[in-house]
Amino acid sequence: MTNDRTKPQPPGLRPGELWWNWFGEFYFTPARLARPREENDVVEAVRYAAHEGMPVRVSARGHSNPQMVPTPGIQVDFAEMDRIISVDRDKFQVTVQPGITVGSLSRQLRDYGMSLNNQGDIDTQTIVGAIATGTHGAGVTLPAISSQMIAARVVTASGEILDLSEKKDGDLFRAFRCSLGLLGVTISVTLQAVPSYNIHKRSWNADSDACIADLHGLLERHRTFWFFWLPTQASADFYVLPPDIPDQTSRGHDICHMRSYDAVPVDHPAPELGAGEVFDHSSVVYPNTYLPNFREIEYAVPFGRFEEAFEEIRHLRMTRYPDEHFPVECRPVLADDSMLSAYAGRDGYALSISGSLDASTWDLLKACDAILDRYDARPHWGKHHFMTAERLERIYPEYDAFRRFRRELDPKGMFLNQHLTPLFA
Repeated sequence: MTNDRTKPQPPGLRPGELWWNWFGEFYFTPARLARPREENDVVEAVRYAAHEGMPVRVSARGHSNPQMVPTPGIQVDFAEMDRIISVDRDKFQVTVQPGITVGSLSRQLRDYGMSLNNQGDIDTQTIVGAIATGTHGAGVTLPAISSQMIAARVVTASGEILDLSEKKDGDLFRAFRCSLGLLGVTISVTLQAVPSYNIHKRSWNADSDACIADLHGLLERHRTFWFFWLPTQASADFYVLPPDIPDQTSRGHDICHMRSYDAVPVDHPAPELGAGEVFDHSSVVYPNTYLPNFREIEYAVPFGRFEEAFEEIRHLRMTRYPDEHFPVECRPVLADDSMLSAYAGRDGYALSISGSLDASTWDLLKACDAILDRYDARPHWGKHHFMTAERLERIYPEYDAFRRFRRELDPKGMFLNQHLTPLFA
């Protein structure tokens, strides 16, 4: 019998390796690295961490800007748990392992006659990472990706497996929907998909004033509409936006790159396409290619205050930062019931503001943050932000309820790290 002092290290643990995020903004080396192949490997790693008093964080694909992953303890990498576990064709439901990416899942769902109800324009994140950070697509009738999750299987800080579901777990499940990995290590999720559909996408450029004047009409006419504000003539190149699209502009700067996405049943014929138009399956049309050459914040303001907030950001950029070229991406998202989602209990409009990876960008991002804070803007957790515990308590009605769940499930703070402790301890 092994006593507490000589508890052996699980065979799945190995010495930590150097890890860095997608943007190359930070790196770290944990004490131990776990690359589980099955659920029990995760259980053993967490139980070992509990015995040794070591913290645990999951790394996913590293698309988050802030330092949510770094830990001096055990890093869990789910690269070898990236498969579909089961599919219910009748209910359009799918259960997956935590390492599967949004893109891989979306493409495989096509073979089953299904699609994700919505997704963002980057599909290389893991689906669990996208859920945990409040990642979203766009559309006034479409909530964040976490709203597609209806059940999850989680290893808690005590090393026990907890099965959660939307139907039976009420407030706890709402806390888990967007929980930043603070409530446990997710080992599977079940998603509610929809019948497979194609997307007819249109892209065009227009003057900024014309975009804002017709904004609500565009939102009503299309399943999904969003735009990139381009402050300078060079802006489109920074996000690799397509140049050969219809141009309704009267100038080369202070314009908007517009996009509409409309769903078409897969048994309907393809439309005749014009310039700037694409037609294909949802898994093909949603994702775009971006270079990891930017530092970013993304905050969601209340939907009804978007135009006012956008005009302030636009004025700031054109007067104080005229040489900053990166676009501002603007997307509407439907309210959800998550405790920590940027859209918790309210429809929102996201403004994604970027600059180069140079240190000088921080001044721009902080200036934009100061404006958006006056609108009670909430962060996308996968992007940089300037939150404090006091600020979170002000903008999230259920912030204290979330922290109570965190403390109950993880009383010793196993899943915290240096970035998350000041916000949620």
